[in-house]
Amino acid sequence: MTAESETQNGSPFEIVTRHIVMERDLNAFGNLFGGIMLAWLDEASALYVMDKIGFADFVTVSLDNVNFRTPARRGDAVVLYSRIQKVGRSSITIQSRALVHEPVTGKKEEIIDCRITFVCLKDGKPFAYFETPAYRRWTERQQSSGQ
Repeated sequence: MTAESETQNGSPFEIVTRHIVMERDLNAFGNLFGGIMLAWLDEASALYVMDKIGFADFVTVSLDNVNFRTPARRGDAVVLYSRIQKVGRSSITIQSRALVHEPVTGKKEEIIDCRITFVCLKDGKPFAYFETPAYRRWTERQQSSGQ
């Protein structure tokens, strides 16, 4: 089953972004440096959340279940997927996954499958955005436009 078609909890994964592993992204042993992978994952997940909730003032509060399963190497394509897992009052948890797509063979292997939680802010403090009329209007517009 591919990340694109998997629909656990009724919500399919969506491709958020792609990266090519370059020389500058490698650790001392020629593998994608874990810190680079985490930065890509955090950025892609944040972009996904902004697109899905119509709000951008939030912070990452946790990355859970971060286990590196396979390395990526120079020249590999890394594809990042996300989907909404849970929405609270001020927080949203995303399941994000990174797969290495080997360009020559087409082989796909999972690098990471983890949860990332973001908290919405207003004036630097947690904000119950998901209970606001602005969020309800946003979701109604998205539903009426078929997104």
